[in-house]
Amino acid sequence: MKMSKSIYKLIIPFLIIHISVISFAGVNELSDYYKTIRCLVCEGQSIQESDTEFAINLKEQIQKKYSSGISIEEINQELIKIYGEEISFNPPKNHILLWGTPLIVLIIIFIFIRNKIRFFKRV
Repeated sequence: MKMSKSIYKLIIPFLIIHISVISFAGVNELSDYYKTIRCLVCEGQSIQESDTEFAINLKEQIQKKYSSGISIEEINQELIKIYGEEISFNPPKNHILLWGTPLIVLIIIFIFIRNKIRFFKRV
């Protein structure tokens, strides 16, 4: 009997610490996720930074879904389905060509100008 009480005295603090760490990790993960979601009311702000009613309601909805066991990725897909891709600050991978085209054009122009300069130096 005495042995079991001392075991409980050892186990309970570890359980409390473990639960605290898990809940803190969840809050930290949500806080990081809020920074990737655009506030559609504010120009260029995330819902983490915004104090608008839209941002507050969206954070509450995300918190409820996350607390019920839905993963961040599933929440993100649902938000994109509802609000479109403009809700996310992280562009989808299928837009790499769209984002990479200006860089490719600049490289081609640089190569073209370099070749023209070399040609005129020879003449």
